Amino acid sequence: MSDKRYDDYSPPNSRLFIIGSKSLNENQYREAFQEFGEIEEIWVVKDRNTGENKGVTYIKYAKTSQAARAMEAMNGKFIGNIGRNIKVMIAASKDQGAKRDAKEKEEERTTRLFVKIPRDWNKNELHDAFKQYGNIDYAHIVKDRNTNENKGFGFVKFSKFSEAAVAYEECDKSFKAVFAQPKKDNSSFDNFRDTPSHSRGGRPSSPTFPHLREVNKDGYTGLIVSCSPVLTQDEIWRLFDIIPELDYCQLRIFGSGPRPPRAMASVVYHHPKWAAYALDKLQGFEYPHGMPLIIKPDYNSPPSRATYSSNSRDDRGRRDSRSSMDSGERPSLASVNPELSKLAEALAKASSILQAAGLSPDLLSSNLNTNVETVCSVKLPEPKPLENIDAAVAARCFIVCSPNPPPVNILRDVFCRFGNLIDVYLLSGKNCGYAKYSVKESAESAISTLHGAEICSCRIKVIEATEPDHRRKRARLDDE
Repeated sequence: MSDKRYDDYSPPNSRLFIIGSKSLNENQYREAFQEFGEIEEIWVVKDRNTGENKGVTYIKYAKTSQAARAMEAMNGKFIGNIGRNIKVMIAASKDQGAKRDAKEKEEERTTRLFVKIPRDWNKNELHDAFKQYGNIDYAHIVKDRNTNENKGFGFVKFSKFSEAAVAYEECDKSFKAVFAQPKKDNSSFDNFRDTPSHSRGGRPSSPTFPHLREVNKDGYTGLIVSCSPVLTQDEIWRLFDIIPELDYCQLRIFGSGPRPPRAMASVVYHHPKWAAYALDKLQGFEYPHGMPLIIKPDYNSPPSRATYSSNSRDDRGRRDSRSSMDSGERPSLASVNPELSKLAEALAKASSILQAAGLSPDLLSSNLNTNVETVCSVKLPEPKPLENIDAAVAARCFIVCSPNPPPVNILRDVFCRFGNLIDVYLLSGKNCGYAKYSVKESAESAISTLHGAEICSCRIKVIEATEPDHRRKRARLDDE
């Protein structure tokens, strides 16, 4: 039985993989499974040399819902007088090969639908459109990261495979419903696609990314990436080279002296589609772990190939730059581009001016590398100057970040917008910290606005910090 034969032309998830006793034959399987629908084929796997039953059987149904009902009803049951129960699951597709996902992802693969919806819908309308087919765990609207507008797509997660199968087969064709791939693992960038694996006709659909054409209306091909300074040119290149048609990638390191260094990369793709795809899939990706990438479009015209030939795909300069990095050398800013050297000097002067005005120098790098409003899920006031570091603390906010905290300079930029901020700091090795204010009302405003918000794809809790009871400790010492 060819996997390709069934994966390409059959309804998705309509073939069962069964582990049972080696003494069971085709007739026994047919008798047990025919009540659930039209069986197109039963294949009892046998050893090529001996002809012995291997205890593995495939059953192909005409419809996805039939396979779903059969799996739910027969998994763990007994057939005939055999004292061993059978295990029934959906057969892996040719894309999966012999590898099977974890149980949670296997379940998600068969219970979650990806659908096309009107752009003015909310999640309640999406839920109401599909609730007739079964119990819905959640309905999610895909929104633009920058504008928070409905992109015209959504996900519906059902409690059972059979419910999702019926919805897939019976919902209005305008939804163009498909079974969605499991959610990507944020700890790995091996699989970026969270798009469906099969079209309604049964053929695997090619990655056309229609929503990216809407996002990239300006046709940008360049990206500006704020990243960890521990990364090398080669590591950044290899990461963004996962997306097709990478033309150029240049990493730049800023900062000297006691201030921690900052890293920014310029990335250019050959086609706007791939630039938008890289932005969509790599925004917030932690590389290395705990250090999310902050990416924004570069609307300026990309440099000519003559300008960035030393780091373009089609030039030997890429190999030269890699070999120099392997030898431990880092090219200077002036050697790469004289204009970058001037920019670094301007940044240093601007930092001095900010410090003299009582502002945090981190605000400069934050504004250069990312627009804070685009990485925060709530609307923020305009930035306000920081208080003197020695100012009296009137109130503290306790901050908890999940799963990992954003960069401190971004947190400081966010919390300073409520005025009278003294400082923000994170506890060493922890995902929590404090924001100190010289005025209690500013702290209360930060709590009411930011509690439950998302910053750099990290969800944060902001509550009033409780002060320790020093009087109780002194009393204990006095008793002693």
